[in-house]
Amino acid sequence: MSRILIASLVALLAACAEEPPPPPIVEVVVDDVVLDPYQPKYSFVGRLQAIDDVSIEAQVTGYLKARTFREGDFVEQGSVLYEIDPAVFEADVARAKAELARARATQVNAERNFQRGKSLVPDGNISKSEMDKLRADKLEADASVAGAEAALVTAEVNLGYTTIRAPIAGRIGRSTHTTGDLVGPTTGALTTLVSVDPIYAIFQLSEATFVEVIAQRLSQPGAKNLNDIDLSDLIVRLELRNEIYYPEFGRIDYFANRISEDTGTLESRAVIPNTYGLLVPGQYVRVEIVREELSEALFVPQSAVQADQQGNFVLVVEGGTVQRRNVILDQRVEENIVVLQGVDEGEQVIVRGLQQVRPGQPVRARHISPTEA
Repeated sequence: MSRILIASLVALLAACAEEPPPPPIVEVVVDDVVLDPYQPKYSFVGRLQAIDDVSIEAQVTGYLKARTFREGDFVEQGSVLYEIDPAVFEADVARAKAELARARATQVNAERNFQRGKSLVPDGNISKSEMDKLRADKLEADASVAGAEAALVTAEVNLGYTTIRAPIAGRIGRSTHTTGDLVGPTTGALTTLVSVDPIYAIFQLSEATFVEVIAQRLSQPGAKNLNDIDLSDLIVRLELRNEIYYPEFGRIDYFANRISEDTGTLESRAVIPNTYGLLVPGQYVRVEIVREELSEALFVPQSAVQADQQGNFVLVVEGGTVQRRNVILDQRVEENIVVLQGVDEGEQVIVRGLQQVRPGQPVRARHISPTEA
């Protein structure tokens, strides 16, 4: 019996001394780092703004006689918008003309007396004080004529103000007053008028994007400031909503003179053609700055990228072993991401099975199939 027990113990000890079988090698799915052409673009939230936004106000006080436009219509520059009853102002012009005629008659008489007095001076037939009075009368008559002429100009200008015309071509807004209302300089805007074509897109350019896209161009020959740099290869397009793009492209024409301390952004502006008036001031859009020329960049699938406290990284299979690569990323292009630093073209990054492996672990790599992509 003891011999059987001893034999069993020996067999058990021998079994414990044997090494456990190695764990099965994990299979992972990999995809290649590729060098492909792409069109760099930068996206921002923007708002449309009319180039000219005019508040139409009455310059003289009077009753509105007529409104000659339909609200919301496009009006040409110089078109009549409102007419104020001109009767009072026509009377002012007539009165000013009469005053001018009276002043000129007095001036003629004073001039005649002055010349007559001058002819008497050599013979001593007029005293110095009388001559001084004649000269003063002449100067006073001249001043009266000048004052009457100025009063007539003022009256005619005020009469002209009774016809309110469009200072620019554009789309007219809602009228705040109707025929018969008493309007004047203190009654506020009668309506507003905004230009239509072209239109501004105002957006905030991040400091990082400004440095990447704009500031580096200051190294161009002859570029001393922002006004000198060549932005001809950059176009601006607008996404209206749900990936619906406005069909016409614009160009950047303005940068603010400082970066905001609160937001770290630089106010920027693009001029967008608005031939058919589809774009409306105040409308929110997504502004995309796009380089016309294609660039080349390294791409990895979005599914390969992970992040931890050290930053973004991918797991690469090299020589059958998993290796970690910290990466610097740029833009996302569809399902891939541009990699600026960290991997080389042709390397294999893990896209499936990431949670089952760790750096240094041997794996068996299988390329992703078209159905898995």
